[in-house]
Amino acid sequence: MAESFDLYLASKSPRRRELLTQAGMRFACCEPGEEYEAGGSELDCEGGDPMALAQLRARRKALHAQVVAADVPVLAVDTVVDLAGSELGKAADRDAAAALLARLAGHEHRVHTAHCLFIPADPEHVFEETATSIVLCGSPTAARVTRYLDSDQWRGKAGGYGIQDTQQDFLRLVSGSFDTVVGLHVAAVLRLLQAARART
Repeated sequence: MAESFDLYLASKSPRRRELLTQAGMRFACCEPGEEYEAGGSELDCEGGDPMALAQLRARRKALHAQVVAADVPVLAVDTVVDLAGSELGKAADRDAAAALLARLAGHEHRVHTAHCLFIPADPEHVFEETATSIVLCGSPTAARVTRYLDSDQWRGKAGGYGIQDTQQDFLRLVSGSFDTVVGLHVAAVLRLLQAARART
């Protein structure tokens, strides 16, 4: 029933589900729209500004999500790792994860999480907000990197890492919000919901 939850989460990410659950939000999951153009792959990086790409993908996932109740807001999110203007995608395998971590080592980078929310019954009004955090990757020893790679916690994560992962100790939040780096900024979601409700 529409009144039993606040929104549809158009995402397959368990981390985003956990963040909304921890925030006490009521939601149901639905299948997101395709985030990449036809012929693309989640392991490929499209060219362009990383923040703009995150915003585009979040919009694609939201506007083409498979929902049941047209009067319930739909939320989609996309997170990118931005190293000096270049997107670092998800690692296809262990070697790729090691290469991504090597590129990040010793540098600060930005993490952009784009949120897109709309109500299917009112598709002309789309509500969007992008949160950005800065993360510093230290210069871990080979043994520390190997420990992390052995854990497999890097799988399916932008940039080849999760800042919340228990088997890494070389990534540190410099500015912004921790949940933005994990993959969903709860405060942004609350603001978008408030804006959407103001229209009803």
